[in-house]
Amino acid sequence: MRPNMPNRPLKSSAEALTGTDVLTGHDPLGLARQLPDRYRIQTTNSDAFIQCTDAPNLKVQVSRDLSISASAARKATAGTIFLDGVARCEPFMDHERQIYNLDHHEGCVRAFTLSTCEQALVLSLKGLDLREREWTILANEPDLDTVLAIWILLNHRRIQDRKFANRQRLLTLVRLEGTIDALGLELKEFSGLPPDLIKAMQGLVDHLRREEIRLKKDALWDEIDFFQYTADLLHRIDRMIYRPSDFSDFQEIKELARADINGKRIAIAVEADMGIYELEPRLKNIYGDRLGWVVLKKGHNAYTLRQMDIFMPVTLERVYERLNFIDPAVKYRQNQNLWGGSVEIGGSPRESGTRLRPTEIVNACRDAVQSLGVYRQIIRFLGISSLVAVIAAAAMVGRHFWPPMAWLAGIGRDQVLASPAFGMHLTFILATLLALVPIASRRPWQYGLVLPVGKIWWALLPLAILAGLAGGIPPSPLPPTLKPQWGSWALRLVMAPIALELAFRSLAHGFLAQYARIGRPKSQLVLSWPLVGAALLFAAYILWQTAAGVPWTVLWEAPRPYLLSTLGAFLLGLVLGIVRERSQSIVVPILFHTIAAATVLATLSLMF
Repeated sequence: MRPNMPNRPLKSSAEALTGTDVLTGHDPLGLARQLPDRYRIQTTNSDAFIQCTDAPNLKVQVSRDLSISASAARKATAGTIFLDGVARCEPFMDHERQIYNLDHHEGCVRAFTLSTCEQALVLSLKGLDLREREWTILANEPDLDTVLAIWILLNHRRIQDRKFANRQRLLTLVRLEGTIDALGLELKEFSGLPPDLIKAMQGLVDHLRREEIRLKKDALWDEIDFFQYTADLLHRIDRMIYRPSDFSDFQEIKELARADINGKRIAIAVEADMGIYELEPRLKNIYGDRLGWVVLKKGHNAYTLRQMDIFMPVTLERVYERLNFIDPAVKYRQNQNLWGGSVEIGGSPRESGTRLRPTEIVNACRDAVQSLGVYRQIIRFLGISSLVAVIAAAAMVGRHFWPPMAWLAGIGRDQVLASPAFGMHLTFILATLLALVPIASRRPWQYGLVLPVGKIWWALLPLAILAGLAGGIPPSPLPPTLKPQWGSWALRLVMAPIALELAFRSLAHGFLAQYARIGRPKSQLVLSWPLVGAALLFAAYILWQTAAGVPWTVLWEAPRPYLLSTLGAFLLGLVLGIVRERSQSIVVPILFHTIAAATVLATLSLMF
């Protein structure tokens, strides 16, 4: 015998499908409030956008004045979706460049064209995977048709799930709104829905448009915050489509930063109230197969690193090396308080945590892979070459206009302070420091602005002397009559080594080391790219100095002395670069340069 059941009228199919409790506000269990608010308004220095926690790679921008020509739309950045009138052209799908215009305004017969929200739903149900890259969704007015399209794109992963429970409710809602938006209320029967379902579904549409109608009636529509209005309407659609059980395993995952690694994989930094192993399946649902590395923030300055793809070009060991090089919290030169762990999982320094921001961490993951290429290094080499050229030009200007007699009055022209060479070296040093200090202040060890470590570098001193004698340190054109007599020696042995080593072994080497591996005190001896690049610039500068003012005919007929001098300078640059990396300091290259210059000058004095 069946137990007594309460005398409760059965809901019609239309009521069951539409959920009329949403309209009446009758929610005795507070089920609607149990749904998470997944839509966040994010702001950056350049723009603002809406982001869904389930699809953090999609950014929604809603701007009143957003209008793009047809040619500009077709040439837009890959991963752009235009909605409902933003692009002034016919609807199109460029699958190759992944640019889509979902529209039914221009370049089409409106009565024969699906509305924007229906176009978005068709794309989603056809299997468009939006997880494979970053996307920007552009809209210029948050009417219901547009916001429904945004909701569909942001929720595409759940819609495509075969277990999605409220598919029919979504389909009927979109079909009716699409029909009304494209054809008008008088042809809503063209939606093909039963009359009772049209009536019930019309209540849902009216409920969603109630605020829009009121604002437009009161002439307030153009004054509201479109971002906030869109986020609120998206959440109301959530309450209409989803049930709390759909989010039984929901855990908010906040994306802090991301970086594209090689065009196929990404590194992301996230924050969540769960461990990395619990987080893995949820991240794969959100990001698909794109994840290379995940950085999980566990505290104020503590992070866990996890390699999600075992087929990455490098392992976490290369990432640790990169992070240890750029993190101010790491005692890099003492090899203490390091990032480390296994090749699959590791973390930030345990002693003090990290001083890096999430963006810097994911960028380090990217650089650990991209440092294997040469394109970025070439660009940086050209950049530092230009900077060194500017410094050299400034030094020549200082040489030309020296001395400023207004404050050197009383000093004879045969004095060291009044010599053009002094002005050139002084300007060279000041210009180098002007460029060096701003970029080296946060990571001084990267530019060698620290005391040296180890002692093995002393073994390279004979090589530095031999390279100097081979022409790496050409004779200075200073006249021997400078006063005091030790002044010319001071310029050659103090100012010149300081100026050149600051420019080439500190500024140039450190700048190139930003995206390259360099030698360390106990590492295997290798000629790193920063070391070679700085030596090339040093040799070019010495060639310029020795050949300055020499007629081209002389250079062409007797190039050997200049080529030997350039070769000697390159060899000296290599030796001093190795010393710079082994000692981790600019102090030792300056010392070795001084000793080599003194040897050259002493040899020349004995010979002549």
